[in-house]
Amino acid sequence: MSFISVKADFAFKELFGIEIVRKQFISDVTGIPFERIRSVRIVNPFLRKRFIWQKQGILDVALELEDGTKIDIELQLRPQKDWTKRNLFYLARMYADNLRVGQKYDRLKKCIAISILDFNQIPGEKSHSVFTLRDAAGREWTDLFEIHIIELKKQLTGDSPVNDWIRLFNATCEEDLDMIQSKSKGMSEAVG
Repeated sequence: MSFISVKADFAFKELFGIEIVRKQFISDVTGIPFERIRSVRIVNPFLRKRFIWQKQGILDVALELEDGTKIDIELQLRPQKDWTKRNLFYLARMYADNLRVGQKYDRLKKCIAISILDFNQIPGEKSHSVFTLRDAAGREWTDLFEIHIIELKKQLTGDSPVNDWIRLFNATCEEDLDMIQSKSKGMSEAVG
């Protein structure tokens, strides 16, 4: 049997087609307790265009939690000089996409962008960086935008659950899968 990397587009999308894998990944990356994630449904990955001249956004994996939180999971294998701008474009479009004329702004829901990058983007040693909207003193203004950058090329440190996801994405053979320490149902399903 030949080994298929999760980095292959079809394998990546197949992986997130499994609900328990989606729930475990979101829990491990965002810190939302697994038991609090009752459902994670796959939604249309096409960001709506209002005008013909607007750029179309197509997400790799678009998800929605039961509370309306929207999540975009992107896998980028090659360096993109404008990755930060592209990521913000997707996040902003997801945030405003479902608000219609006459609706109140309280209908807008939290949006989380999770970028899995096969290159280094953020200076420093951390393989998982989290960003929210904060002032210059570090006080959070709102948690409605949350960005997670997972860099697959960086050295793993500590025992974060995200490390096992990085091992899964970097696996090139069956032996690499044996290095994954997590025994959660979601990770076991992902490895299988």
